[in-house]
Amino acid sequence: MKYLLTILPLLLLLFVFGCEPKDEVITTDPNAILEFSADTVLFDTVFVSRGSVTKRLKVYNRNSKAVRISEITLAGAASSPYQLTINGLQSPLASNIELRGGDSLYVLVKVNINPTQQGQPFLVADSILFRTNGQEQDVQLVAYGQNAYFHRKGSIGTTTWANDKAHVLLDSVLVEEGAILTIRPSVRIYGYNKAALLIAGQLQVQGTPQERVAFSGYRREEEYQTAPGQWEGIRIMATSGGNRIRYADIKNTRFGLSIENPGKAGTVIEGCVVAHAFSGGIVALFSDVRVENSLIYNCGQYGFAGLGGGSYELLYTTIASYQNQLLRSYPLLSVSAKGYEAGAGGEDMPLSLRLVNTIVFSDGFSYKDELLIEPFGAVTEASNNLLRTEVYATQLGGSGNILNTDPKFKAPAKYNFSLDTLSPANGAAKVLPNVLKDIKGATRSTTKPDIGAYERLVD
Repeated sequence: MKYLLTILPLLLLLFVFGCEPKDEVITTDPNAILEFSADTVLFDTVFVSRGSVTKRLKVYNRNSKAVRISEITLAGAASSPYQLTINGLQSPLASNIELRGGDSLYVLVKVNINPTQQGQPFLVADSILFRTNGQEQDVQLVAYGQNAYFHRKGSIGTTTWANDKAHVLLDSVLVEEGAILTIRPSVRIYGYNKAALLIAGQLQVQGTPQERVAFSGYRREEEYQTAPGQWEGIRIMATSGGNRIRYADIKNTRFGLSIENPGKAGTVIEGCVVAHAFSGGIVALFSDVRVENSLIYNCGQYGFAGLGGGSYELLYTTIASYQNQLLRSYPLLSVSAKGYEAGAGGEDMPLSLRLVNTIVFSDGFSYKDELLIEPFGAVTEASNNLLRTEVYATQLGGSGNILNTDPKFKAPAKYNFSLDTLSPANGAAKVLPNVLKDIKGATRSTTKPDIGAYERLVD
């Protein structure tokens, strides 16, 4: 009995160790290697001195038994621009990490890039090294850094933004009354969260078909390229007049262009692309706006809206919505004399609309009739357009208008709104002697130009 009492604890220990789960038994087999969610962690353009978003790398132990990772480290060690967070601890080195069979862990990676004199994006590389059972594996780290001018909250006088480096709006920037902001060709402007470009003076955007100006969100990852609402957009204020925006791409905004300057010299928008605005692409209140050779697509509410009266011209413009994930509550093209903010008591205000050689069409996913014109008597000319509308079919029948006919864009799901060979818009536009080029600088036909922003080129 005494002998039995002595041996029972030993038998119990043997039983416990003998029942240790297989996935907790650490193997030293050199073939028991790790797997990773990616062989390269890629950071798209990172603006220097601002750091970047954190990327995740998932590390898997696909083996049935546990492994001991003897070391996780950056090849560049303490001099690396990258930072690692492993098991909640930020450090360039972690040792003796046990990973059960079939389990995984996250490694968080962040990069901070120091400024250089380069204007163009440059490569910053390193790698994470994993040492397990005498085997070494690595995951590459690649970031594209870019120097920039950083514009913080405040006001600016007359100035010119050059294209030697990108411009980043960290907060809202006001162009003072009486001042002129000139933006040279090829300039890139990136808006941070809630940033806006406010124009109390005058804006002159000098893009060309070959050297377009680009306004977009701050985030450069692929998944953010079509994400709306990343920054506020451009706002033309009451004291501003004589603005001209040529060959610019304005994307990822809440409102692409918001124009509210009644009684001031008109805003001219030529050769522009406005897309992925959370609310409206171009929204004007009792203002004077001319849009020519421009493309507006996939915005959350209006494509173009002229509200509370005003004077509006849309010439050779394409307004479209295809596979738009933003559910709209208004037609793509909406103009109204209703007072809203512009008219005291909400009375109707003077309104005029000239609509020539313009396409307004959608796939009908979130809205069926894409025109709202109230009153219709405000139309001074509506000719040679391709429009989706049943409400105004009688008023717009004739004058070269094409109604409720698929424009046959080349690839609208891929945001290519140029015209297919069989498009009914081909050769159906009215010749406008003062508009000789299209959105890409192609020469318009002098006898039978095409409706919309794009003149079809012969393949």
